[in-house]
Amino acid sequence: MKSMTGYGTARVQSKDVTVEVSIRAVNGRFLEPRFHLPREFVAHEGELKKILSQSLHRGTVDVFVSRRVKNTANKAQMTVNDALAKKYMMAYKHLSKELGVPFQVHLEVVARLPEIIKVEETYELFPGEDKVLKKAFADACKNCDKERSREGQALRRDLQKLLIALEKQVKVISELRGEANAQLQDKFEQKIRARLKGNDIDPNRLSQEIVIQLEKADINEELSRLSEHIKNYRQLVASQQAEGKKLDFYTQELLREVNTIGSKSQVAKITQAVVEAKTLIERLREQVQNVQ
Repeated sequence: MKSMTGYGTARVQSKDVTVEVSIRAVNGRFLEPRFHLPREFVAHEGELKKILSQSLHRGTVDVFVSRRVKNTANKAQMTVNDALAKKYMMAYKHLSKELGVPFQVHLEVVARLPEIIKVEETYELFPGEDKVLKKAFADACKNCDKERSREGQALRRDLQKLLIALEKQVKVISELRGEANAQLQDKFEQKIRARLKGNDIDPNRLSQEIVIQLEKADINEELSRLSEHIKNYRQLVASQQAEGKKLDFYTQELLREVNTIGSKSQVAKITQAVVEAKTLIERLREQVQNVQ
């Protein structure tokens, strides 16, 4: 079992570049990766998504990638606008002649003029840099997965404790079923006799009517399904490939059966147990939202 929440980082260096990857995963119904990449790595986003999907199946995942080049001079191009520099010189000479000021212009002054010398950084990757990126990303995924597995173990323990507590409430309800049926039988018999007051009552027909009413109000089927759902739930929780979607489905089924028992029962003690069971199921639902 793994949690959908996790965090992992990794850094890989080569002789030319350092790539650092941070992955942060939180709850989500579907896998929703959000990449924050330098422009040099944008073309590799599809490959990174494939790597990510191998370990994460659900959740909102933010991926942050940084890139630091060790020697920026190797990745820059410098261009000189000779024609513009000559025009600047001609303009200086013209001003010198018109103003009668000696013509004294140093080379560094001309070089600092706008658009004379341009330094443009290129965005091509160094040889083998794509491997550096994938290695850092895979390592970050692995570290995030370890954190999610660690939190998943804690989730499993919490779910198992909640299931034990829920089984206790189901046992209480099961033990009270006989008392509830006895009360219902007495209630139905009194109601039928009141309606047929003054008329002859066929004991066999009375018994049949009471049995029919008891079958409608009996909670035995709900208890059987509830026990079966808990059994399947426990097997899912114990499995290595626990799936949050399946657990969420069984959580809904547990709540449906408990609600039905609550609507049928008129015994105060059963109502109390139903309230406790619904509280436990709600806690199960909250925890299951974190399971991948």
